[in-house]
Amino acid sequence: MNKYSYCAMMIAAILSTTTMANASSLAISVANDDAGIFQPSLNALYGHKAADRGDYTAGLFLGYSHDLTEASQLSFHIAQDIYSPSGANKRKPEAVKGDRAFSAFLHTGLEWNSLATNWLRYRLGTDIGVIGPDAGGQEVQNRAHRIIGAEKYPAWQDQIENRYGYTAKGMVSLTPAIDILGVNVGFYPEVSAVGGNLFQYLGYGATVALGNDKTFNSDNGFGLLSRRGLIHSQKEGLIYKVFAGVERREVDKNYTLQGKTLQTKMETVDINKTVDEYRVGATIGYSPVAFSLSLNKVTSEFRTGDDYSYINGDITFFF
Repeated sequence: MNKYSYCAMMIAAILSTTTMANASSLAISVANDDAGIFQPSLNALYGHKAADRGDYTAGLFLGYSHDLTEASQLSFHIAQDIYSPSGANKRKPEAVKGDRAFSAFLHTGLEWNSLATNWLRYRLGTDIGVIGPDAGGQEVQNRAHRIIGAEKYPAWQDQIENRYGYTAKGMVSLTPAIDILGVNVGFYPEVSAVGGNLFQYLGYGATVALGNDKTFNSDNGFGLLSRRGLIHSQKEGLIYKVFAGVERREVDKNYTLQGKTLQTKMETVDINKTVDEYRVGATIGYSPVAFSLSLNKVTSEFRTGDDYSYINGDITFFF
């Protein structure tokens, strides 16, 4: 073998190793309070007598991640989340005292996600964004409703007024797991915290997951730390995961509820200090694409409100 052939082989090997250790992915996520064909399952799972059409209404998320090493990942995202009053209150010209007002949250951010050891994962991130008319919730919902032939809601005229702001967020999770007959099974207790002038809370909970990749099994989150299709995995070929989890949050600030409205200039609700989130779902894919689906429930976020549920669907591309 001459020196040129040897150099070419070495370069190819280095590039191959770099590609394996530095995978990238693109995630597209859609959430909606109307679960369609999954609505009966959503209602049965969380004990709802009928579909709930208030509170968290819709979410759009686009995220990109890059594995800097096999253990650490950097991600970027842009997202919009829309929140609605319940029932007939959407059709009133002003927000109603005792029910949440329309609001939207448009945000972008960065996050560091690291499996520091076999027993510990941590995540650190920050978002910047706006809650209010500048988030574009009314325009997006009206456009979507025009396409599907649904009505436009007058209560948007009295939505939560603008606040630009930021969040700083983090999570620490233990990652114990065992392999049983070729399936990795893990229990992942976690503590999370979010601060800033838009949201503030402390969360604690746990997720149980089983699948064929320990790294991916341990990659979980709730609330503003939800993964929404972003995947941390070194697995090639087939990948799958089934999970269920719950997080309790001690809430100090939620501007989508506590902000004043545009017209009536009032805070319409008093927030609950304790909120629980439940998630049950699964991911399946084969490189270069994976699909995820989760059924979610959040207990009442304000004193005069009800529990609500929604569905989240993701598609993730690996390259």
